[in-house]
Amino acid sequence: MAADERNRPARSGPRLPKGKKQMLVILHQDVIKNVKMAALDDGIAMSHAVEEAIKNWLLARKGKRPPK
Repeated sequence: MAADERNRPARSGPRLPKGKKQMLVILHQDVIKNVKMAALDDGIAMSHAVEEAIKNWLLARKGKRPPK
């Protein structure tokens, strides 16, 4: 095996869309279940639902100062 082959990360699953990265988030199992069900009801991917919720949260807190 060549040296450069050992340094490559293992690939599994489909490639991520351009500009996207994967992130691990630890959530309560009830929250995960409810998000999955709501996303299914809306006909969207769970990741899309979570991304939209985070974007909305960031917009809502924009301009607020963090606690000291």
